[in-house]
Amino acid sequence: MTLQPNDPQQHAVYAAEDSVLAGVGPRLRRWRDVERFVESVLGDPVYLERFPDAPLDITLQRRSRSATASLAVPAHRVVAIRDGSWNALTVLHELAHLIDHGAQPHGPQFAAVELELVRRWCGFDAYVALRTAFAGHGVVIGPMR
Repeated sequence: MTLQPNDPQQHAVYAAEDSVLAGVGPRLRRWRDVERFVESVLGDPVYLERFPDAPLDITLQRRSRSATASLAVPAHRVVAIRDGSWNALTVLHELAHLIDHGAQPHGPQFAAVELELVRRWCGFDAYVALRTAFAGHGVVIGPMR
């Protein structure tokens, strides 16, 4: 992982997520499960209600296991999930980038958006676990929208 100068929370966000990954959301066993999960999020009326400017029409791409990470490209509405990273937290993390693509890719507003997504699609316990991990790793969380 290369730290970006305009992204001071990147390492802390990744470390917090890694510390709770096993307990947050379902593990998605097949690529079709990843596609269905994304469709369920984008198709939920709450998604559009909470994030009215978020894209609904995105391109979901599969990356090889040799890729270093999953990623989002907000300008092109692309989410690319690395083989081996098929889990709800990774998918929601990348969707959060499409919702909040501010100056700091893992800044306070991004953290708030990711937490809101986790709470809705992974449940309250997962939300508390991630929020606690964020606090423990010094991640600053912005206000909810």
